[in-house]
Amino acid sequence: MSAISYQLSAISYQLSAISYQLSVYVLRTRYANSYQFMCYAHATRTAIGWLWQR
Repeated sequence: MSAISYQLSAISYQLSAISYQLSVYVLRTRYANSYQFMCYAHATRTAIGWLWQR
């Protein structure tokens, strides 16, 4: 049973990583201003790290 739940969590982690990469790509094309993109990327990374530690 634990192996199945581990596989499900790995799949959900991969899906979240794919959606994160897609959103980063969309934001990169939308925000041509690199400074604005860097600020947003830093804020997103901080939020994800904070959620990951909880």
